[in-house]
Amino acid sequence: MNRPLEYLLLAILAFLTAPALASAPPLVDAQWLKDDQGQSDLVVLDIQSPKDYQRFHIPGAVNAPYDRWRTQPPKQDSKTARTDASELTSMLPPIEQLETMVGDLGVGNDDHVVIVATGRGSGDLAASARVFWTLKVIGHEQVSVLDGGLVAYADAGAPLARGIETRPTTDYQANFQSALVPDAQAVRAALAAKTSLVDARGEGEFVGVYTSGDAERPGTIPGSRHLPHDWVSDSGSGTLRSPGALKALFEARGIATDGEQVHFCHSGHRAALTWFAAYAVLGNEEAVLYDGSMMEWARDDSLPISAKIELCDAC
Repeated sequence: MNRPLEYLLLAILAFLTAPALASAPPLVDAQWLKDDQGQSDLVVLDIQSPKDYQRFHIPGAVNAPYDRWRTQPPKQDSKTARTDASELTSMLPPIEQLETMVGDLGVGNDDHVVIVATGRGSGDLAASARVFWTLKVIGHEQVSVLDGGLVAYADAGAPLARGIETRPTTDYQANFQSALVPDAQAVRAALAAKTSLVDARGEGEFVGVYTSGDAERPGTIPGSRHLPHDWVSDSGSGTLRSPGALKALFEARGIATDGEQVHFCHSGHRAALTWFAAYAVLGNEEAVLYDGSMMEWARDDSLPISAKIELCDAC
């Protein structure tokens, strides 16, 4: 056989035998997971609570509870029985901590990770999107969210498992993507540059009728567009709307589907879902999630804020 023909045949063989996961979309459905579950480089991360995971989970899935993907409130002072209310919680954990956790879960750098929540509603879908963002922040390439979560998987007639399952640990190496994690000053610079800002909270928070904490000023970042996170899901369910519907929704709210864009809410949970829709589904790789969100912004009097409705408690 001549050499060029040999190379051509080898290339064709490599293409035909390459894992299907290499081109897997960021959002997969239950049928996709059922069909590809036997792939050796597929890791299913179940982000339910340990109790719920042990009751029902996808066979082979390892448990990575959602609260482990975010920083937790500081412990109470044993003398005062108080916590430091000024410390931000529910933030991105230290990269070294995430690196260790992901390795302990048995995830390799080249594995394809599918994130699975229970699927009870938009909050669960947002949790999956937040874990997706976290894995992107540490530089993991192949990540997907299971649309509809465990509920959709069970509805597809797939069998479920009980108990605890583990994988051999790995030496996971993070590759921190700092551009995906803007701080307050970066968001302030984005505001000055008239970058698109998307508030994913409810209307009451957006217009300034109420806040999520006494230390937080009511309102939103000036010039922000409002897109409640549950609108992005299909009628508030654990399933995302179609790309066409998402595009129409963004346009209806005056939000571009390309270009620099900052998504925020109170603590980066709800906004993870609107960010996921923009970044992963609509393909806007310039969209970022502001981790500190209004939990950080509204506490800092040096940062501008705007409230459409101003209430006077002393009036």
